[in-house]
Amino acid sequence: MTDTPFDGQPPFDGRQVLDLVADLLPVLLPDAELDPAGPLVKLRWSRGGLSSSAEVGLVELIDRCREQPNHLWPRTVDDWLRAVVDEIGIATDEHLYGEVAARQRVTLRPRGWSDPSGSVLAGLSVPFGRYFEIVFGIQSGSDWQRLTQVRQVMHGLHLPDRPSGLDMTLNGLTGLTFQPVPDAPWSVLHRPGDQTVGMALVDHDRLMPRAGNGRGTLLAVPATDLLAACPVDRREDMQTRADEFARWVAKAYADAADPCTAGVYWLVGELLAELPVDLDRSPAVTLPKPLRTPAWRRWLNR
Repeated sequence: MTDTPFDGQPPFDGRQVLDLVADLLPVLLPDAELDPAGPLVKLRWSRGGLSSSAEVGLVELIDRCREQPNHLWPRTVDDWLRAVVDEIGIATDEHLYGEVAARQRVTLRPRGWSDPSGSVLAGLSVPFGRYFEIVFGIQSGSDWQRLTQVRQVMHGLHLPDRPSGLDMTLNGLTGLTFQPVPDAPWSVLHRPGDQTVGMALVDHDRLMPRAGNGRGTLLAVPATDLLAACPVDRREDMQTRADEFARWVAKAYADAADPCTAGVYWLVGELLAELPVDLDRSPAVTLPKPLRTPAWRRWLNR
């Protein structure tokens, strides 16, 4: 575990980090056990009638210290272990609401929303296309808490026989139907307070089977509980329609309790493309040629 030192410091030795962990464990995690061979910490905790255990690897912590001068290591180790303590508290509270595996839910977020570090303390997520990511969490009553790698292990959700949070979320959208927006040519899927609704975009083949047909559909997910679909109809003035849709999306995004993205997307076939939007100019949406209404059609519609 030795490496190139910082200027004026001896070569990096990961065993020194493990020594710091060993010193702090009795204070922060008195029931935990250090396994230097892993290297990992074996966690054990109990609250009321609940007892559980998990193993958390220390490679990430050692790598963090490797990138720092050694006088910063005590604070780094302390912060990391305290974060693990917090995760234990969250995991314990999550058990109070019943079977955790059955309450897994995922939500759709714009790419870059999650911590990209891959830390065991960061939220679990996977990319969905170029523009979105699927973020995993646990529903506890009305509260949704992002799931981390540490809590995933604590709850045993990493085991192959555990149910899939993605599948349960998509199944929960069955029966959700589009509702028209008054005085507008678009419609919405909306279930107030349910941050899984945006996941309809992931399952669009089932929930919006015709959305990609022909010249496609304009889509938006301004809030996690709201997905909007605007049909492409070149018999109408698509520039005006797209601009009005973009302004509506921007307002829905600004008003949302749990916003997702103000972007406007074009789904055609299996292609999803984000359209450039600038609400400070006219036209506000830059339409690709297949979406532009022919000039003769615009003249007839006047």
